[in-house]
Amino acid sequence: MKVGDLVTLSQYGSNLESLWRYHSDWREGKLVGLLTEIREGRRDWAGHKITYYTVQWINPKYKGLRRKRWAKPGHFKRNDLKMYKVLEKK
Repeated sequence: MKVGDLVTLSQYGSNLESLWRYHSDWREGKLVGLLTEIREGRRDWAGHKITYYTVQWINPKYKGLRRKRWAKPGHFKRNDLKMYKVLEKK
């Protein structure tokens, strides 16, 4: 993943407690964002570096999305996101 890529929530990300209400939008392919920044954060309790991905969601409805209630809006971890691909219409 690199800056400028289109992303959406992964299965893991769509099941986060703070994002459950957007699950149906995610399934329909409406939840799309632009990756604007990749930032190395602090280290966790085990000494591993945490990388945060800043996403600007395209639809204003999703502007304040955050991975947890106390997290900054638009900041996600890698396992919360995946590359966006257009859904095939049946």
